[in-house]
Amino acid sequence: MDSIINFIGHFHPLLVHLPIGILLFAILIHWLAQKEKYVLFKNIVPFSYLIGAGSAIVTCISGLALSTNVEYDTQTLFYHQWLGIFLALVSLLGVYFTKKNKARELKWAAITLLVLIFLTGHFGGTLTHGADYLTKGLKSKKATKARPNFSNVQEAILFEDIIQPILEEKCYGCHSDIKQKGKLRLDSKEWILKGGEDGLVFHQGSALNSPLYKKIILDPLDEKHMPPKGKPQITEKERVLIEWWINSGGYFDKKVKDLAQPGNIQMVLANFEKNSPKALNNDVPTNEIKLANQASLNNLTKMGVTILQVAKNSNYLTANFINVVKTNDTIDNLIKTVSPNIVWLKMPGIMFSNSLANAISYCDSLTKLSIEHSTITDNQLSNFQNLKRLHYLNLVGTKISLKGLLQLKSLVNINELYLGQTSITNKDAALIQKTFPKAKIIFGNYHTENIASDTIVLKVASKK
Repeated sequence: MDSIINFIGHFHPLLVHLPIGILLFAILIHWLAQKEKYVLFKNIVPFSYLIGAGSAIVTCISGLALSTNVEYDTQTLFYHQWLGIFLALVSLLGVYFTKKNKARELKWAAITLLVLIFLTGHFGGTLTHGADYLTKGLKSKKATKARPNFSNVQEAILFEDIIQPILEEKCYGCHSDIKQKGKLRLDSKEWILKGGEDGLVFHQGSALNSPLYKKIILDPLDEKHMPPKGKPQITEKERVLIEWWINSGGYFDKKVKDLAQPGNIQMVLANFEKNSPKALNNDVPTNEIKLANQASLNNLTKMGVTILQVAKNSNYLTANFINVVKTNDTIDNLIKTVSPNIVWLKMPGIMFSNSLANAISYCDSLTKLSIEHSTITDNQLSNFQNLKRLHYLNLVGTKISLKGLLQLKSLVNINELYLGQTSITNKDAALIQKTFPKAKIIFGNYHTENIASDTIVLKVASKK
């Protein structure tokens, strides 16, 4: 029985628009029929009210069914339900008054219907989209928490000033005081920590063990992906910030400056500052550069590459290939197309080809290259001899030899060199240090930086 009720309830979002349109049409026809020019319209007024009343009744039934399996704010639901029921009853009165030719009563019924349609729709919109659904478009940017700007983002409270506005914009429609899908609310610390009907959704310090985050990174076609298909989605930069917030301990009261900011997280945070960009250490060249080819960026994104601006108003980019196992000629050519704009490439575990190595050699703005656990060879590494801006190189877990590394002796600006789990050992340190005098060389307990877009995309295989 519950499954049948649930099935009927799912038709409510579809049916709810029928009585609105039909009854508004009936009221319009009724009004026009009072004019001599449209007197013949009187013949279709009774039928219009009849169809409108019928659709209103069916909509009420589906709405009552829906309310039994989705959690909504009790008071708002109460108003919406009873106003909808009154609307159906008044539309039935409209049918009766047309048949009895009671013009005066029909006039007042039509006015009442207009009021009920507006009020019922308002509370319905509140249940579905949030309390400020009708008015948020009229609010100034200063009146909303979403997308704040700071003179110094380091002084912002991470949750209150940056994370909560993201949740408010993308999650409150289903998880707030108005509606609690899955009995989950995300509009305060207490509710987030409490979780929903399936248990805890938030594990401080571990994003990948937190259902709140895991559902964001599911394949968008997966039915468990959040926000649901058709709703405004979490952007890549917003996902990065949520991941960082949880992995940093999931604190609700700490300022940005109090937390470690690995990898390119500073570049993402810089977008929240007024009059960005900033030159972040020596990661970003100081010279200006033209916009990258947008079509090429779009194609790279479609192929699984995550592209981020290093800062607001900057044309320099980071490219993360963490979800790409192997490139092809198309991807390699796209890298060449946008190569002047790329300052950081992250390609953990990627299968190298001569074509890919050649494409990277065109990235003459590159300052950081992370190719740990990739299949790069000494011969392919030699392609990077002209990357004069390179100051960070991660070769952890590769088959690179000492001879192969020394091919890059022209890269005198390297100041971080990660060589753990390679054939190169501490006994070679003196020679390497002489070749790269500015470099901090890490063989053992290395710490590899994470680009701001590192993640794992979870996909659920469809059942056959």
